[in-house]
Amino acid sequence: MIIGAIIGIFIECGTVPSIIYYGVEILSPKFFLPTTFLICSIMSYIIGSSWSTVGTIGIAILGIATSSDISIPIPIIAGAIVSGAWFGDKVSPVSDSTVMTSTAVANNIYSHIKSMLKTTIPTYIIVLIIYFIINISFDITPIEQNKLDEIKIALDNIYNISFINFIPLLTLIILSFFKVDAIFSLLVTIATAVFCGILSQNASLSSSLDAIMYGVNIQTDNNEIAYILNRGGIDSMLPTFLLCFFAISLGGILEKGGYLNVIMDRLITKVKSAFGLITMVMTTSILTTTLFADVYLPIILNANIYKKEFSKRNLNLSLLSRTIEDGTTLFVALVPWSSAAIFISTALGIAPGEYMKFSFLNILNPIITLVITFIGILIAKKNKNNK
Repeated sequence: MIIGAIIGIFIECGTVPSIIYYGVEILSPKFFLPTTFLICSIMSYIIGSSWSTVGTIGIAILGIATSSDISIPIPIIAGAIVSGAWFGDKVSPVSDSTVMTSTAVANNIYSHIKSMLKTTIPTYIIVLIIYFIINISFDITPIEQNKLDEIKIALDNIYNISFINFIPLLTLIILSFFKVDAIFSLLVTIATAVFCGILSQNASLSSSLDAIMYGVNIQTDNNEIAYILNRGGIDSMLPTFLLCFFAISLGGILEKGGYLNVIMDRLITKVKSAFGLITMVMTTSILTTTLFADVYLPIILNANIYKKEFSKRNLNLSLLSRTIEDGTTLFVALVPWSSAAIFISTALGIAPGEYMKFSFLNILNPIITLVITFIGILIAKKNKNNK
């Protein structure tokens, strides 16, 4: 719900419109997809939140694409936004899912991140190349200057565009960099955005609170600008909140009742090889994420089920934490009824089924993780035999 508030107030105070205003000049259509992927990756890594990235930079990038008539289809651009946002969320030391996974497995967070980078970096390079190839496959024509002028004039008529509008975004980045509590950071950012809105946009406290609660409703003749900016607010996130609420309730019942533990304990004893066990972790992580429609319970549940088994078999706990995060944090955006997918759909105005097939990092990373893990175990076995 706080992310919904962030989206609303970032539009109201002029942060998102300012990013669009300057971004239409900076973002080149020739490298739009790889640049989008890189920008969202950096932003998400710094602030440690995929949702915040999608709700701020993601909306702005989509606004640039929509208002500039870039020939690349919107679902592909949304896929690049999601891939970049979830990359940073996965490997950032200030990400809640990263901290939770390492804590649940009882593994040092930096060992956990180092282990993830071994599989995520190769995937990242592959995905970057894929987006570059897709980008050049389209007949990209330079954006006409009069079109850029139309966008800027439309934004100028509604907002006072200035670098002051970037202060809320910088506040969020700085607080995240110093590892300030996520909820507190977001609340301080909202307060900063309200102040900046009053200062730079002559907004009233009442209109700012309306934007936080109900989102923004801008009247403009430019349909593209209206489409991208009329969104946000706590109210828009209530369906996502309710889904999270019921998913966590269901997960709590299943975990407390011990239903899954009974099944898993019997299956684990039948798995003999290390790679078989890791494949099992990936499978159950994906299945529980699909069932619970969120990542927090699957992370805790899988950590509790497999932690003792990994220690008993003398396997590095970094393998366990890495595999769990691939099957939960990354995969959740690919579950259509998950809170993450519904949030993306609400924030970007695109159906889950449309962006999922282009979220290549989320799709490929679990597969590449298993391949690299298998090769690593195979090499380890050969070294042992040589000794």
